[in-house]
Amino acid sequence: MEDHKSFDVVCYTENFKGIQNLIAVNQFCRVNKIGFVLSETLGAAGYTFVDFGEQHVIFDADGEKTE
Repeated sequence: MEDHKSFDVVCYTENFKGIQNLIAVNQFCRVNKIGFVLSETLGAAGYTFVDFGEQHVIFDADGEKTE
């Protein structure tokens, strides 16, 4: 994981080493202020998990409320 320190964001698309490894990578990224993205497809379905830390703020460009 030390090589991740040279990036602003890391993106994982496979879960070869198990969920515990992904949790450890995410925690490492949070401590080092590195964005973490996990996205997988599982047949016809998929998911994406994004963690840019507690300081990440999104500014809505058009002011419309999301529902």
